[in-house]
Amino acid sequence: MTFRCFISMPDEFRESDVSLDVSTLSSERRQERGKVFTTRFAMNIILLALIFALIEATYGLTKHIELSFEDKLIKKLVARYKRRGRWGRPLQHYNESITIYYNMQLIQIMDLDERNQVLTLNVWDRYIWYDMHVKWDPQEFGGVDTIRIPSNQIWIPDIKLYNYADERLAERRDVLCVIKNDGRVLWMPQAIYKSSCEIDVQAFPFDIQSCKLKFGSWTYGGDMVDLMVLINETGHTNGSIDMTEYRKSNSWEILEVPAVRNCQYYTCCPDEPYIDLSFTIIFQRRSAFYNYILILPCILLTSLTLVLFWIPPESPAKLMLGINIFVAFFLLLLLMEANLPPSAAKVPLLGTYYCLNMVLITLSSFLNAFVVNLSFYGARRPLPGCMRKVMFEFFAKILFMDSLVQPFKDKTITQLTSQLVGDTRRFMNVIPPVNGDKGGRAASKWAPADAMSPAGEALLSGHQQSQGQGQGQGQCPSQQSENEHQQTMQLNVINYNLGELVDFIKSYRARVAEKDRKERVAKEWKAVSLIFDRIFFIVYLTTIITSLFVILPIITNPDVPPKTEAINQC
Repeated sequence: MTFRCFISMPDEFRESDVSLDVSTLSSERRQERGKVFTTRFAMNIILLALIFALIEATYGLTKHIELSFEDKLIKKLVARYKRRGRWGRPLQHYNESITIYYNMQLIQIMDLDERNQVLTLNVWDRYIWYDMHVKWDPQEFGGVDTIRIPSNQIWIPDIKLYNYADERLAERRDVLCVIKNDGRVLWMPQAIYKSSCEIDVQAFPFDIQSCKLKFGSWTYGGDMVDLMVLINETGHTNGSIDMTEYRKSNSWEILEVPAVRNCQYYTCCPDEPYIDLSFTIIFQRRSAFYNYILILPCILLTSLTLVLFWIPPESPAKLMLGINIFVAFFLLLLLMEANLPPSAAKVPLLGTYYCLNMVLITLSSFLNAFVVNLSFYGARRPLPGCMRKVMFEFFAKILFMDSLVQPFKDKTITQLTSQLVGDTRRFMNVIPPVNGDKGGRAASKWAPADAMSPAGEALLSGHQQSQGQGQGQGQCPSQQSENEHQQTMQLNVINYNLGELVDFIKSYRARVAEKDRKERVAKEWKAVSLIFDRIFFIVYLTTIITSLFVILPIITNPDVPPKTEAINQC
């Protein structure tokens, strides 16, 4: 196709080129004609551009555009929806109900925030319904039986997560709808759901959690939009969450994923029932990690607490070790608290076990101070008779501590002092009475005449015989009297020294007896304190073993939450 363009030039311009001489025109005339020429030339250029644009547009319109059958079908269906609008339900009659088949395919458990009680899931939603406005005959469109249309071009159900716990308003990523020729619409948007979930941490870290996701139409009642659980063609869902593309979590192991259909009335809209689908995810925590950071240290600290009772009560190391174990249990308690909700309805049994150990260690520290006080208390007051009877005759026998309750008395020093005093008294009985008041008083003080022993009587009779023999041999009376006086003086000195010795021995014996009594009483109080320590050790061991037998079966074999029962009020 050939196009010709004719541009007319002004006659004045042509005549001036031929007949006028430029040199003869005045300067004003030349300037005026130059302006006219420039203006007309610009207008001609613009006109030429418009002509070319018109030619191109005409050529494009006249050119034949060959659309595919799919494009023709999509344009037709979209145009049909634009004419009728996409806000109403795609039904022929208003009183009819449209059925929505829904299920979700779980991809990943992204997080379970125990403190805020929020479950985060990565899922693929799957919706199927039948739209009467998107039906066609495949024969009319070259055998095309499936097309893809943006979801904002057709009607889609307003299915929402009821227990939504996300600050974001958007929860789905927009994707195309897959439409079949019979009007079947498949919509599979990707979504990240954050739902509220009640956390039960009683069996932590072996707990089993049950989180429910409740889906339903936000504005349509059950008489307008019916909701059913989708069972796909392969049969994988079978009335539950589809797990075919699930990526295993490092923290949780899924046990069950049941789904139920509920029909119930709400206080906001008591005149119409609402249908919802409740999907329950039952999963158990993988406890291998917590076995190393919570369970194993607890076992080691408990064993170390048993060693605490083997240390003597008066040793400062016992109190220091008890405080260190208390601090270690407190740190474990803080570590566990960091992963759990602060307002849990049930306290973790493992935390209860920690607190029990802390209480027992605190009581052990008090008992240690009590035992040390008992050890020093005996020097001031003897052991009461009732306590002696209970501790030494009852508890000592059942605790196999008879060796501690033997008489705490050292008889060696007492026997030696008694023997020494007895020998002195026997020696005093040997000394004869002397003349004079002083000798008689000394003799009567230290060795009374009526207490003279047979050995003293024999010695005295021998002395008298020797005196008789001396007199018979011719000694003068004055010499004999002088000898008797000297003997009397010597005996008086001996009696005085022996009296001082006896007084010293008596006082020493009294001091030894008092010291022996105090040591015996102190040892008795110490024995009582050791018996108390043994009793508390048995109480602690019994409490720990009992608590282990009670707590371990509960936390290692937690009860599986019951399945959600369907609500049918329609």
